[in-house]
Amino acid sequence: MKIGRNEPCPCGSGKKYKKCCLNATSEPIINPRFIDMDLELDNLSNRIPALIEQQKYDEAEKVCQRLFEEYPEQIDGLHRFAEVLESKGEHQQAAEYYRKSAEFAKQTDGFEQASIDNFMQKAEELGGVES
Repeated sequence: MKIGRNEPCPCGSGKKYKKCCLNATSEPIINPRFIDMDLELDNLSNRIPALIEQQKYDEAEKVCQRLFEEYPEQIDGLHRFAEVLESKGEHQQAAEYYRKSAEFAKQTDGFEQASIDNFMQKAEELGGVES
């Protein structure tokens, strides 16, 4: 099975493969719950960074909306929307969506503390932490 760089790492860390096991010396340990992951979800989610790079923010937001509507049980919509908002310079709103991503990850099996910490760090950098 070929793993795309932007797909969730099959080791189950909650990180993207490129930020986790891509450059590891050994193959990642495949977590069976990721094998059946919906390819349409991956395709939608993985379109967003390219749209951001091309500054096609409206189109990226529409893809995020599809993620929210079609995959509400997945983190992709929250996380990707935070990235879109951050790229548009809407830092306070981006921080809110990074916090929502962290909360989602806390309440969902399969996310390591490092992923939660990463979302919270982004929230702090962009807009501070809510009291």
